[in-house]
Amino acid sequence: MRLPLLLIIVGILLLLLGGVPAVFEFMNMQGFFIDPTESLFPAHWFIMIYGFFGALIGNEILVALSVEWSGKTADNKLIVAYLLLVVLGSISSLFLSQQLGLIFILLSMGILLYYSKEYLGVSKIGLLPTTYNWLLFYSIMISTAIVALQLGLGYTIPYINLIFPASLILAVMDRDIALVTGVKISRHWENVLAFILLVIGMGIYPNGSILMILAWILSFHASGLYRFKGRRYPMLHLTTAWIYLLIASILVFNYDIYIHAIAVGFLFNTVFGVDVVLMDLFVNAFGRRIHVKPSYIPFTLLNVGLIMRILYDFGLSIPILLLAAPLQGIGILSFFVLTLKQVVMVK
Repeated sequence: MRLPLLLIIVGILLLLLGGVPAVFEFMNMQGFFIDPTESLFPAHWFIMIYGFFGALIGNEILVALSVEWSGKTADNKLIVAYLLLVVLGSISSLFLSQQLGLIFILLSMGILLYYSKEYLGVSKIGLLPTTYNWLLFYSIMISTAIVALQLGLGYTIPYINLIFPASLILAVMDRDIALVTGVKISRHWENVLAFILLVIGMGIYPNGSILMILAWILSFHASGLYRFKGRRYPMLHLTTAWIYLLIASILVFNYDIYIHAIAVGFLFNTVFGVDVVLMDLFVNAFGRRIHVKPSYIPFTLLNVGLIMRILYDFGLSIPILLLAAPLQGIGILSFFVLTLKQVVMVK
C-alpha cells in the first residue's frame, strides 16, 4: 500500500474515533437517552486536531505540496515515523494521558518543522519561496510552540490547539485560493497580517474577537471570494467557510459556537472546497491523475447540521435539533466515502 494512501486511511479512522464520541456527547446534552462512547469523549478534541487533521496536514506537507514544490515526497521512513507518532499521540490521549499524547505530537511536529525547510529553498522549476511557503513554515513553528507550551504548563488548553489547522489552512489558501477563484492575489501582505491577527486572536480567546474580525476582513478581501468568480462548488464551500470564520470571530462569548464554527464550519468547508488540494492527495495516493465529480450532499448535511447546532446553542430546543450532530458527522463521512468511491472506481 502506498504511504500517502495509508495516511488518508488512518486519518479517516482517526476521524471516526474522535468524531463518533462527539456526536453522542452532543446528543446526550440534548437529552438523548444513551451515550455509549462517553468515556472516549475527553480525547475528542485531541484526536480530531492532532489525529485527523494531523494526518491530513502531514499528507499535505510530506507528500502533496512537497511533490509540487521540490518534485519529490519526503523519505518513506520520515513519513512512517510521522504517522506512527500521530497514531501514538492519539491513542495515548485516549487511553493514557493527554500530556503523554502531547509528547508524541511534539515529536511529530518536529518532523514537519524539520521537513518544512524544503519549502524555504528554490523549487524544482527555480522559483524562490513565496508568502505561502513562509506562512507554512511559521504555522508549523507556532503550532510546535503551542504543544511545547502545554507540556511545560502541565495541562492542555483545548481551544488554543485549533491554531494548528486554522493557521495552516490560511497559509495554504495564500496559494490555492487563486486556483479556485481565478483571481490572482496581488496583496499578499493582507494574508500575512490576517495570519498574524488570527493566531494572536485565537491565542488570547475569548478576548481576541476584534483581532479575529480584522483577520477575517483582510483574508476575505485578499481571497477575492466577494467577486463571486470561479467554479461553483469550491466557491460555495469557501464562501461558507469564511462566513463561519466570521461567526466564530463575533460569537466568541459562546464557546460551543466558537469552537465548532471554526473546527467544522471553517476547516471542513475549506478542506472540502479546495478540490485542487484533494486531487493532489489522491494523485499521490493512487499514482494516477483523476477527476472527481463533486456532490452537494456532504455540503448540505454538514452545514444544515451545524446551523441546527448553533440554533440549539442559542437556546432553541425542539426535537428535530437532535439531528444536529449526526447530520454533521454523516456529512463529513459521506464526503470521504463518496470521493474515495469515485477515486477507487476510476480505471
